[in-house]
Amino acid sequence: VRDCAGRSTPLEAPCNVDGYDSAVAQLSKEGLVDSSWVGIIGFSRTVFYVLEALATSSIHFKAASITDGITLGYMDYLECVGLPSEFNDEKVGMIGSEPFGPGLAEWVKASPDFHLDRVTTPLRVVATRGAGVVEMWEPYALLEAMHKPVDLVVLNTREHVLADPAMRLAAQGGNVDWFRFWLQGYEDPDSAKREQYARWRQLRDGMATK
Repeated sequence: VRDCAGRSTPLEAPCNVDGYDSAVAQLSKEGLVDSSWVGIIGFSRTVFYVLEALATSSIHFKAASITDGITLGYMDYLECVGLPSEFNDEKVGMIGSEPFGPGLAEWVKASPDFHLDRVTTPLRVVATRGAGVVEMWEPYALLEAMHKPVDLVVLNTREHVLADPAMRLAAQGGNVDWFRFWLQGYEDPDSAKREQYARWRQLRDGMATK
């Protein structure tokens, strides 16, 4: 899906979510997809779009994954304090305010991290080590605190665009496993993956009891 106009403004995320909704509706109308069995992946900037979609979209996504990106949560802003100003200047543009003083109410209204109570989609959160964990911690921790189906994977790398084959396999291959589990009920028989499936079955069982 092409990026919308209005980059670095409060229109950016809602516009992209509208694009996802329209794409799914059109594909469903053409008989190519079942709109009740759709997954969504975000990486880098589009992590924000995925979180916005999970909180506001008319689609109930069956599974989702986000990897090493901006969440526009409160911690995401604080993590960049002291870095070159463009990091947080862009976030302020995307929300429309600073996350303090008179602007705090707007930040709470516009940042999807403050609306994760609406999310029921199983979410896989993939972070890189160090600052990457801080950046991705907020959506994971909030969903975990609310007993939502969420899994956290921390890659032993500081690469953003993953080049290391082992890290790429863990991130992207892990996404294949995640989506096949939630969309198809499939579990890879590889014994090395036994632990991840045990965690995911617990998440699924927890959903069934609610």
